[in-house]
Amino acid sequence: MSFVTLPFRGLLRVFEEIANRAQEELDDERPAMAELTELYRKLEAGSLTEVEFGLREAELVRQITAIEERKERRHGRRAR
Repeated sequence: MSFVTLPFRGLLRVFEEIANRAQEELDDERPAMAELTELYRKLEAGSLTEVEFGLREAELVRQITAIEERKERRHGRRAR
């Protein structure tokens, strides 16, 4: 390893770490699951109409499904 390439290798490592953390954040379904739970709570409390609930629920389910499929593809398993 040359002293000339050392700074570039360090910079590459920083970019790899940023990419890894961004991917982890994209693959985290917990925020969508928490919002879905809150959505059910609001529906039960009557602070949300069934139409509003249905629209947002469908979007959250799509997000969660996409995350799960992305994880399965990345780990070499077939998506459902």
